[in-house]
Amino acid sequence: MRVLEPAAESPDVRHGDVADEAAQGKRRTTVIGFGTVLVLVGLVLIYNFGLVSLFHSPLFGEHRLSDPLTIEVSSYAVVTDDTDLLRWSTMPDFVSPPDDVRVQGVAAGSETLFMGIAPADAVAGYLDGVAHDEITDWDSGADDIVDVVYTRNEGTTDPAAPETQDFWVASVSGSGERNLDWTIETGEWALLIMNADASPGVSVDVRFGVLNPSALLPIGLASLVVGLVALIGGGKMVTSVPARPDETPRWTLWGRSVLPTTVAGGVAVLCSVFVFNPFTTGTMFGAPIFLFVAARKGDRSLLLLLPLLVSILPIVLIAFMAWGILVG
Repeated sequence: MRVLEPAAESPDVRHGDVADEAAQGKRRTTVIGFGTVLVLVGLVLIYNFGLVSLFHSPLFGEHRLSDPLTIEVSSYAVVTDDTDLLRWSTMPDFVSPPDDVRVQGVAAGSETLFMGIAPADAVAGYLDGVAHDEITDWDSGADDIVDVVYTRNEGTTDPAAPETQDFWVASVSGSGERNLDWTIETGEWALLIMNADASPGVSVDVRFGVLNPSALLPIGLASLVVGLVALIGGGKMVTSVPARPDETPRWTLWGRSVLPTTVAGGVAVLCSVFVFNPFTTGTMFGAPIFLFVAARKGDRSLLLLLPLLVSILPIVLIAFMAWGILVG
């Protein structure tokens, strides 16, 4: 009996299969890359532009002020001509701090506080021969002014009561919490802080800040909407890509694959490696999101320990922001 051998596969058919696999690989890479970029862009928009803008909008108060800075000197007054100190703010980098500033002061004990802004030469003439301290340098942290350097100017003259002077462009006095609001103008200006009765020994808690721009409210809301659309769309693109049909992992340790076995796992590791970059927020929040998706798909590879550690960062950040909002 004659046995028929199977016909040899045509070279054209094999070439077509290889071409199809190559095309599928390109589409797979394109979908993964584009989806990952969308997710990271969405996270950056949500946090860096959305939440940060809303936090500095009138929705969370009229002004954004520093933490209290305690000023305590034995002289008659404290003065500074550094308008950058008055404009201190935590505004996002894409927004220039406005010229509408606020200096908030609370005098210690029962003292009556005076704060005033006037031309620098007028203040210098008022303090001529009067013992006073000048703020010559300062340094700030994330939410407060952490260090102030004073220069003592000695004198023997007793100053007149500051409220009797007529050169102030903005001033406030009284006990308890006082707010000095002013719009910075062109020229040389100085801020003076002293007791309203011109007595020596100034002890006051001061906060500096600027007006929260109303434009940040629509910017924040729009960024949240666009960011959510990008996050959801990119997430669906990445998670819809099936894993490669590899039968056995290339590298194993302790019975587990070293490399991620899912697309989401690979993206989570990638976010962890590049967590410190200009788009830190996107990668920092992207790591736990993709890690969660990978875990749901059964990925238990060892490299996922890296995004697991990185996932602690956004948890700490969210807890810190919640605590900051609760304590005002």
